[in-house]
Amino acid sequence: MNEHNYGTHLIKFKADRTPDENYWIGEAHVQYNDGRTLRCFEVHGPAEKFDSKEAAEQHVLGLAKTLIDNFI
Repeated sequence: MNEHNYGTHLIKFKADRTPDENYWIGEAHVQYNDGRTLRCFEVHGPAEKFDSKEAAEQHVLGLAKTLIDNFI
């Protein structure tokens, strides 16, 4: 699993092959401190499938950053 620091947030992300091994789908786990409380949320299964692991990871990383910017 890869890690990326985004502001005060830690994004852990990875991509896995689909069972038929034709495509990659990314997922991410975001952690951040809210005062003295550690909070986290998951970003699962983007609506797209990718031909490469790197493309799936970059997509889910971008999606996690967008969620952080818009909702936290």
